Amino acid sequence: MFDREKLDWMLGALGCEEAPLGLFFTGKKPEGHGPDGTRAHDCLMKYIRLARVRREPGWISRQQPGCRGGAIYAGFAEPSDAVARFVTTGFPGREGERYMPAPGSMWRFFKELDPRPAPADYCVVKPLDLFSDEEKPLSIIFFVRGELLSGLCQLACFALDDHQAVAFPFGSGCANILSWPLHYARRGQERAVVGGADPSCRPYLETDELSFALPASSFMKMLDAAPHSFLAGGSWVSVRRKIEKSRARWKRQAAPCSPVVASAPLPAQCASS
Repeated sequence: MFDREKLDWMLGALGCEEAPLGLFFTGKKPEGHGPDGTRAHDCLMKYIRLARVRREPGWISRQQPGCRGGAIYAGFAEPSDAVARFVTTGFPGREGERYMPAPGSMWRFFKELDPRPAPADYCVVKPLDLFSDEEKPLSIIFFVRGELLSGLCQLACFALDDHQAVAFPFGSGCANILSWPLHYARRGQERAVVGGADPSCRPYLETDELSFALPASSFMKMLDAAPHSFLAGGSWVSVRRKIEKSRARWKRQAAPCSPVVASAPLPAQCASS
């Protein structure tokens, strides 16, 4: 799937605290955690959070998508007026989220985003190192704070040779992970997508965290380009120090992380500084 040595080096050089996640679709019910139909609203971001913390697959399905928004962005359902109203002005007697000013704003959003139909019945997210050789991730997802995000964004621009290689569009937490990266790919644009601005998804992210998602094909280019980028130079050393300070300040209790991260050596200039 991915060159393990390149993956180790890139994650170690960046200073990642945990392995990225991979997203894929399958027709077989996965292990792990997903909606069971007992809750009217069951956010996909919750199951992504469980995939990170418990290091098991998190999923939604065509039959049990968890929430209407997640069903749309995974491609299990068509956009609806109910979601457009819920995200904006609400209903008589029930206030909406007011994330956009009017239902028409959301219908323009749905038209532009145009989520692709799901290719199979289950949408699954799990740590990248848990993928078998037969499983191919469709996209790769990081959850990082500002310093690491700066490195991922800069590396994406370098690897894709594009000064607009990173986008931060409007969308729910799952839309920016599920739909936007594939939207750009269908238009022939390689884009990494930053997400996490949706207030409703913030409870499932660490303090100061944002998401960073991109197609697996673009991630492969980042792996190949990383040793030739700023990560191998002196400019990243001071940022690595800030990453360590951020980690210490938040006193994060590290979740069990991928062996590719745990064993990844630091670049020589970082290890000796």
